[in-house]
Amino acid sequence: MGRRSHKLLSAIFILLLLHLKPALGFISRVGDNNMWCIERERQALLQFKKGLVDDNNRLSSWGTEYANRNCCSWEGVHCNNQTGHVLELRLDSCGLRGKISPSLIELHHLSYLSLSGNDFNNSEIPKSISSLNNLKYLDLNSANLSGQIPLQLGNFSHLQYLDLSWNNLKPVQNLEWLSHLVSIERLELSNLNLSVANDWLKVVSGLPKLSGLRLYNCSLPFITPSSLLHINSSKSLTYLDLSNNPCINSSIFPWLSNSSANLVFVDLSSNQLQGLIPNVFGNMKSLEQLILNDNQLEGGIPESLGDICTLCELYLSSNNLNGQVLGFFHNLQGCAKDSLESLHLGRNQITGSVPNFAIFPSLRELDISNNKFNGTLGERIGSLHKLEFLDIRSNMLEGVISETLLSNFPNLYCLELSSNSLTLNFSFDWVPPFQLIDLYLRSCKLGPEFPNWIRTQRNLIFLDLSNTGISNTIPTWFWDMPFELNYLNLSQNQIKGRLPNASSIFSNFAILDFSSNRFEGPLPVISSNLSSLNLSKNKFSGLNSFICSKIGGMMHLDLSSNNLFEGIPDCFMHWQELEILNLAHNNLFGKIPHSMGSLIQLIALDLSNNSLSGELPWSLQNCTLLRFMNLEKNKLSGTIPAWIGERMSSLIILSLRSNIFHGNIRSQICLLTHIKYLDLSQNNISGTIPECLDNLIAMAHKISDVMTSKYFIWNGPEYSFYTDYGSYSDNSVHIIVGWKGNVYEYGKNFGEMRSIDLANNKLTGNIPEGISNLIELKALNLSGNMLTGVIPKNIGKLEQLESLDLSRNRLSGSLPASMVGLHYLGYLDLSYNKLSGRIPTGTQLQSFDPSKFMGNARLCGPPITEKCPEDVTSNVGGSKNHQEDRDAGSKNHQGDQDEFWKCLYVGTGFGFAAGFWGVSVSLILNRSWRHAYFLMLINLKDWLYVTIVVHTTILLEMFHSWRLSQLH
Repeated sequence: MGRRSHKLLSAIFILLLLHLKPALGFISRVGDNNMWCIERERQALLQFKKGLVDDNNRLSSWGTEYANRNCCSWEGVHCNNQTGHVLELRLDSCGLRGKISPSLIELHHLSYLSLSGNDFNNSEIPKSISSLNNLKYLDLNSANLSGQIPLQLGNFSHLQYLDLSWNNLKPVQNLEWLSHLVSIERLELSNLNLSVANDWLKVVSGLPKLSGLRLYNCSLPFITPSSLLHINSSKSLTYLDLSNNPCINSSIFPWLSNSSANLVFVDLSSNQLQGLIPNVFGNMKSLEQLILNDNQLEGGIPESLGDICTLCELYLSSNNLNGQVLGFFHNLQGCAKDSLESLHLGRNQITGSVPNFAIFPSLRELDISNNKFNGTLGERIGSLHKLEFLDIRSNMLEGVISETLLSNFPNLYCLELSSNSLTLNFSFDWVPPFQLIDLYLRSCKLGPEFPNWIRTQRNLIFLDLSNTGISNTIPTWFWDMPFELNYLNLSQNQIKGRLPNASSIFSNFAILDFSSNRFEGPLPVISSNLSSLNLSKNKFSGLNSFICSKIGGMMHLDLSSNNLFEGIPDCFMHWQELEILNLAHNNLFGKIPHSMGSLIQLIALDLSNNSLSGELPWSLQNCTLLRFMNLEKNKLSGTIPAWIGERMSSLIILSLRSNIFHGNIRSQICLLTHIKYLDLSQNNISGTIPECLDNLIAMAHKISDVMTSKYFIWNGPEYSFYTDYGSYSDNSVHIIVGWKGNVYEYGKNFGEMRSIDLANNKLTGNIPEGISNLIELKALNLSGNMLTGVIPKNIGKLEQLESLDLSRNRLSGSLPASMVGLHYLGYLDLSYNKLSGRIPTGTQLQSFDPSKFMGNARLCGPPITEKCPEDVTSNVGGSKNHQEDRDAGSKNHQGDQDEFWKCLYVGTGFGFAAGFWGVSVSLILNRSWRHAYFLMLINLKDWLYVTIVVHTTILLEMFHSWRLSQLH
């Protein structure tokens, strides 16, 4: 073949090669990059990008332009240096939205895939992803995925890491598919519903290489001791997190005892562990972190924990640990005392003087808060030079905290001394050696001056100086500090002066509480960064300019108990993020503005104790998320709108007390199925009580109301609202309760109150029988109306009732016998009705003051002095038998029975009189007879008792024979 033929063949070969390269998946290298990009894989990635919304422009390098053609240089893409195949795709927390494209199956060599922290819009995990046979790492954590977990994931025989946590995946029936992941080393399924996956322990124990297991908040089912007999323990585990699973109890300990050899980290917090801390943890000789917070463990610390020489962190807070301090710390004096760096014992019941913590030279974190420690600190902690975190709040500690003591801790970043009897004694020009992030000094003796040393702190985020005796003004330097506070609490002091329009010291979503001080002047212009602002119980004015300043973004606003003397401005369209609004206890007048209906996120509204007038604006029905609405003590008028029940069905507390509402109570009120407190008292409401009240199921069933637990509680140390963003505590949010005959103002300790108060209106008709079905009701007040009819016969079903007031009505008939079942009744008022008959005999009803029954002319029996007609008889023997036989006998022979007893009484009376006078005269006239008579009484007292019994028996037998003769 000639040279020309060779050249032609070469040209053809090159041409074929150029055409074949794309078909084989190659493209030419780009620039100076030595990495090849596979065309097929590049196209798959571009197809994946098409299904996404990239708000943050993180995938800007993913393009078709010449400079961007090499996919190996794209953001998050990593290729093999030799072959150009895509090996890793790392796109976690990129803010991507959309769906996971099936095109990823073209990445045959992919070994690492992380898409966590993005938003895939509740789409499903593609089943095709199981075709990635070389995958070793798969992270889909917090990716907003839904649907079933594809069982095909069990085909990943090379998978070493799997994280499907924090998605919206459907409940998992079983974990059998996991048993095929023979190479898995780290498994994270937190927040998946595994409540029916009874094989979970068997499956994870059978994974031969599993070293890390995290099943936080999975609703894991109970472990029965019998099931453990068929389960092998895992020998490879080093990391174990089973926290926040309420069905995990002490039955887990036997499994742990055989799995403990290599464990380094154990978290069993927020479960149902009970009893003493077992010695099983003492067998974990490699253990570094043990977290048992928030259980029901009792007793003290076992000595075996003190023998773990590797133990660095021990968390035992929020249990029922009790006993003396010395016993606790004596058992930690093994080799663990040298390694221990974090010791958390807060929220237990430990008593005694503060021990000498110098035995723990490595201690960095110390939490003994919310116990019963007493005495002083001083040298007890002075030698802990590595200390970074110190929390001793809510104990019974006393004495002085000096700058000399705190100067021993140059690394301190958190200092919590609140709620003790401590005095802080610092010189004016003291410069601490530390830079704090958290500083909580609530109820410490600090004032009257604002602490000057705080100007040296540049990293503060949380600052609480509430109730510390500060009575001066806030220095101007404070508002120019470089820190960005997320929480500032200066409440319950006597701080005076005006607030500047300061905003630079607050971070986004900051919480500010200046309540209960002596601030005055106009409300300040507040940073839009704030999420919560509490300026209650001061002397501020100028609501109009404040509300209309277009702040926006704020969620919690409390301006109650100030000098706000004006109409409420119609500017709430700028506050659409607001969840809590409290303007109570001011001098506001005029109508409720229409724009308040713009607050569609509102969950709590308190406008009580003002002078507001007019009807409720119809726009309020847009506030469909309301759980708490308090409009009491105003001058509001009109009828109670039907839309309260129709549109605000989530209401838990509703008070319209002390206004001038009129008209009927409409049946739509019964749509408030979550209501626990309903107060319509002291208005001009007329008509009848709706028959449908038994539809108020939150008062009829002892259920845990999701809305209550999510949004607010009443039984904590403060009245707290809970939202998705955190908590908002406020002592100034109150509710007026008619309770046990008095009026109380509740701002805390409200507990699980369930109450209906319709008192002092113009209601007519009967009390609905269905009200007896509200068996969780604790207070019922229908007094001061014009109710007629009888008291419901089944009212005794209200066994939880503690207060019942039906006074000042027109109720008639007898008291239901079922009332004796009201065992918890602490207050009762039935006065001024038309009740009649005997008061039922029971331990509770007879304990009330007779005045609570007065005004019922025909009511009789204890505790009142009025006797019942059947009781008005002689006190001579037989009256009780008469009553019993009368109740049990036949009506046809009632007259005959009465005639018999009449004759018996008369005969007995005459006999007794004749005998008595005959004997008496003889005794008076003859002294020797007197002595003999009384001696006979003394000697024959037993004989007299027997004689009385025998004669009584004979009389009864005579009556029984006579009655039989009459019947025949």
